[in-house]
Amino acid sequence: MINFVITKRIMKRLLLSAWVLCSSAAFAQTENFDIATFIPPAGWQRESVDFAASYVTTNTKTGGWCRISVYKSIESSGDPIADFNSEWTALAEKDRAGMVKPNPESSTEEGWTAHTGAGKFQWQGKDAYVVLTTISGYGKVISIMVTNNGQEFMPEAERFLSSIKLTKPEGAPVQRQQTPMQYTISDAPGNQGISISTINFDDGWVAQPFADYVRVVKGPITVLLHYGIEITDELRNTGDVEGHLFDRLILPRYTVSNLRKYDNDGPCYFCIYFYEADVVEKSSGQKYHLGFRVVTASGVSRCIEIRSPSAAAFQQQFPTQEKVEAMLGYNKFAITLNDIVGTWESTSGAYVNMYNSITGAYAGMNTSSSSQTFTFNQDGTYNSRHVGAFGMIGSLTTYDQKYNGKLTVSNWDITMTNRWEGKTEVWLAQFEAVRGGRILHITDKNSPGVQYHLVKTK
Repeated sequence: MINFVITKRIMKRLLLSAWVLCSSAAFAQTENFDIATFIPPAGWQRESVDFAASYVTTNTKTGGWCRISVYKSIESSGDPIADFNSEWTALAEKDRAGMVKPNPESSTEEGWTAHTGAGKFQWQGKDAYVVLTTISGYGKVISIMVTNNGQEFMPEAERFLSSIKLTKPEGAPVQRQQTPMQYTISDAPGNQGISISTINFDDGWVAQPFADYVRVVKGPITVLLHYGIEITDELRNTGDVEGHLFDRLILPRYTVSNLRKYDNDGPCYFCIYFYEADVVEKSSGQKYHLGFRVVTASGVSRCIEIRSPSAAAFQQQFPTQEKVEAMLGYNKFAITLNDIVGTWESTSGAYVNMYNSITGAYAGMNTSSSSQTFTFNQDGTYNSRHVGAFGMIGSLTTYDQKYNGKLTVSNWDITMTNRWEGKTEVWLAQFEAVRGGRILHITDKNSPGVQYHLVKTK
């Protein structure tokens, strides 16, 4: 009997394949229903009504059964998550007592946004399962629902879903809509507390911090490294985080045409989110070729905006997406003693739940946490404290280390005396500009694995 964890795992696989026509389509008989084209499962009974096409199979020996239904598309609300919630109520919960509305997984490709959720219900006194996928785009939403009482027929269901291809209006561009979530971008100077605010890199790029971004310029090409944006629940629930970031940062400032989205060549786990377009800057009337890349990690998205005079100039400077992402490394600024005077702190922590590999029994929690505080003084002295704990809960090892000594600062280095065992340590140092401030990154020159990412607190 299938369990709910497995159902959720399958759900994610179905989501990734929901709109990709598999290569076998050229050799198998396809069918059409409404805006969907698909390969029906071989040997399954087809049942049709005016609002749905269903495929049903049973195994009299095992008692297993499965039904796949494709429902006729209806008008979309314009909000993919609202479409899913409405269809879940109308289709998944109908005549099924005890169903709980899930938090659906989502993905977006070529103007279509899919949401998939799973639930469990009772059928003739036994567990049964439903997986609902809604796909919204171009003013329509279509729903595909799989119900079954086990894992027996899930491979056929997956193949069916992976064969689905949706018809969109001929010549329709990638859809982008202005989002109601406001985010103002200005050209105001930065106030990050960075004295050396212009960095001339050896390869010709010149970086400067501004209020809302770091501007990096080389010849006719300008790159804006927008400061990180937290992925809130509100933003996540849009089902199209990267598209909404494009809307928030680009649409208020440019008139956009010929918008194209990077082709990830099918479903992917580490997708590249990149848009190209021809734009006219609203404030100046200047025409540009625009590139826009979103890089998300640890719940924060960093957006790279590239303005070039032409598509050819862009391609020459950025022949690969690796070159585009590498621009994040230019948010890097030198330090001075005056800039770092004060108290700087960082904290970190992690935990792992342990289980016996043979019995599966819970074996406790292993944890590690630490905090560091550095105080740099105008007279060229410093003091620091490093506090932490690690090990299994109930038998933790703790430490509390304190140091003080002399301090020497150059543009990219901090030298501190009287460190571990009285030794002098040299730390690589640099500022990263962020909205309203900066982060001080220091790395032990002799032990690069020892790094601190410090925020000024006093």
